Amino acid sequence: MIMYKSIFRSKLLYILLSGVIVSAMSCDRGNSRKNIPPDTHLAIDAINLSGEDRLNSVVEMSWYGTDRDGYVIGYDISIDSINWTRTLNQDSTFRFSIPAGKDSSDITLKVRSIDNEGLHDPTPASLKIPLKNSPPIALVNKSTQSAGLNIGVVTYNWEATDPDGNKTISSAEIRFNKGSWRSIDPNQNQLTFVLNNDISSITKASLFYGNSSQPSIVDIDGISLDSANFFQIRVSDIAGSTSIIDSASPVGIVRPSSNILFISGQTTTITTEYLGWLSEIPISIDLLDLNANNGESRPHYWNPTFRHIINQFPIVMAMTNSDNALDPLTGLTQPLLAHMALAFQQYCSIGGKLLTSTSFGPSTNLLPYLGSFPMNGIVSSTGQVRLIPDSAIISQVSGNYPDLHPSSILIGISPLNPSADAEPFYRAQLSKLSGWQGDNIVGVRRKYLGNPNNINEVFFSIELHRVAGSDLAMKNLLEQILVYDFAW
Repeated sequence: MIMYKSIFRSKLLYILLSGVIVSAMSCDRGNSRKNIPPDTHLAIDAINLSGEDRLNSVVEMSWYGTDRDGYVIGYDISIDSINWTRTLNQDSTFRFSIPAGKDSSDITLKVRSIDNEGLHDPTPASLKIPLKNSPPIALVNKSTQSAGLNIGVVTYNWEATDPDGNKTISSAEIRFNKGSWRSIDPNQNQLTFVLNNDISSITKASLFYGNSSQPSIVDIDGISLDSANFFQIRVSDIAGSTSIIDSASPVGIVRPSSNILFISGQTTTITTEYLGWLSEIPISIDLLDLNANNGESRPHYWNPTFRHIINQFPIVMAMTNSDNALDPLTGLTQPLLAHMALAFQQYCSIGGKLLTSTSFGPSTNLLPYLGSFPMNGIVSSTGQVRLIPDSAIISQVSGNYPDLHPSSILIGISPLNPSADAEPFYRAQLSKLSGWQGDNIVGVRRKYLGNPNNINEVFFSIELHRVAGSDLAMKNLLEQILVYDFAW
């Protein structure tokens, strides 16, 4: 039995080896077997949707390929069977474009595999994708818009999005209340409106984009001076679909009523003091109280909103202190006057007339002030300096400029180092303690470069109400500067 098994195994081995040899001899030497192309498969075979159930233009898709005699190294993708895009990925998010003017469209997506010998799948996987245009969305940023009662200027920031891709947004329109819809640049997201300076019974405004100093549209209508104003915006896409109208929070808008703007960064009590002195002068003013109602009237954009506000007035009087204030947009915390500095510099460079009174704290950053105001810094010295009731700050120029006296002892005084183009205006009779040394200039003024015969900047580094021991003296000083020095 064992012998038969051994003989059988030997014969079987002989037969198998013979078959291999015969098979090998039957093949032509140097000829390889023909490469078989790969196959491609999409994750979805069909999308059976129609009407309102169609997909929007953003579609996620996946695929895979197989190769019986090799392996897949990549894929080609096309939506027109002519132009193919190579990828190594097996999935992607597609953002298709619906033809302009059409509400819906069918896109045929094709994917073909490529094997390790560079052979393409001759029958690419194909899928018909039914698409429907999605309407765009327009939104006003209510947290940064102008609020409260505004003197001639309001600013809005807005954005537009589209599920089919923001590049499909083709136009934007704005209006106030029930006014005319006006086309604007859809790529301009910051809009500032400034009331036109005319006496027409119809209130119109000019539109400024971003920080531009030149208006892009000059006859925006619909603004009401007697009630709340609602700013509205809508956008459209290339398929002709229009967004739902979005409205900003209501705001009040008033025209400037005078040639002088009084900007207060002081408490209500101190603001009232200044209003009392100004009421004794033959002038009228507009008030911008930056601290009233928890700072409601502070512009969210110091540039451009504040710049446009002050540019409406030939004369500005700013009374502030060294208290810090937060700019919610930049996160920068500094005194109000520092926030306003750049706008004031531009204002004075075009002939604006500015009277400023402020104070400096021990840690105040002076960089925003340098170049913007007629000063190169403040005196720094060890020791202390005071101004007592028997002392005064005294004018250094001829004219009707009264001496000013404090009603109590003042500390924390910061004498100035004038800029090269400024002249000393007021000096203080300081009491110097513990070795304090330095100049005693607390008021300077500067002439307008366009006409050196005229003064257009007066700057005090001491808060004027603190040296208003005499109401008459304060009234006379304000009148001399605002009425006579700035009367050009």
